[in-house]
Amino acid sequence: MASDVAAAVKAHAEAAGMEVSAYMIAAAVAQMARDDAATGAFAALDAGDQAAEEQAAGIPAAEWPSFAALTAEERALVRRVLGSAFP
Repeated sequence: MASDVAAAVKAHAEAAGMEVSAYMIAAAVAQMARDDAATGAFAALDAGDQAAEEQAAGIPAAEWPSFAALTAEERALVRRVLGSAFP
């Protein structure tokens, strides 16, 4: 640990009336609680993402139509989009 960081940790520990090791343990426990809270907050979203990925795994990939199979309007749109992306 850099000496300036070590000095700051020691100063904070002393201000809290704690030894450095106890202060560091308290900081680690507080961080673990924040991590657990964040994990809990996103658990439903993570489960939904996992379920969607599993469901999508069984969907066959769609085949893209050839450029020639597109309507004139669709070909013009493709050219506009590609032209704006690759001027």
